[in-house]
Amino acid sequence: MCIFVDVEGIDGVGKSTVIRLTADELRRRGYLVYVTSEPSDSPIGLFIRRNVLERNLEVEPMALALLFAADRVIHYNRVIRPKVQEGYIVITERYIESSVAYQGSQGVPIEWIIEVNSMVAEPDLVIVLNAPLSTVVSRLTSRGALEYFEKNTGFLRSVQEAYLRRARERNYPVIDASRLINNVVGDVLTLIEDKAKGKCKGNN
Repeated sequence: MCIFVDVEGIDGVGKSTVIRLTADELRRRGYLVYVTSEPSDSPIGLFIRRNVLERNLEVEPMALALLFAADRVIHYNRVIRPKVQEGYIVITERYIESSVAYQGSQGVPIEWIIEVNSMVAEPDLVIVLNAPLSTVVSRLTSRGALEYFEKNTGFLRSVQEAYLRRARERNYPVIDASRLINNVVGDVLTLIEDKAKGKCKGNN
């Protein structure tokens, strides 16, 4: 058994890059690391990605929350839990808190979102990456075509506020992702290694 880590934050905050570099360094230090993300590669996850996120299909927010929850059940049972049991540090980009932040900001009751996600385990560690909205918008614009949730800056601001509120309520560490990438990765590495001590095999 090892640990399950969830890295959260609004679109454009740098999650993918931070996770990739963190995973590379953890592997260099002797850890088994498995990186994954949501929506997952399950049929439901692919439907969300290809139709909602990329093609802007309008889905009623409560129904979208159910789609994410269904994908999450498959993702956790078929990917996350088996890898943790095999001794991997599993790092996912997005998990339950993404539904809380995004669908919660769309008006879906947070208590209901948590209830429909109660069939999967919570992560051992949730890390929230944060950066000024102006920085995030600049990064998103430089990518080219924007996805479903990326087009509305006001909505992204609401999601960001939701993440920070949940972090305060649940004592999630919040990392300033507007700094040099090496500093961000260093902070994330420290948090993960502290949680992995005594549970996961590494060189340290």
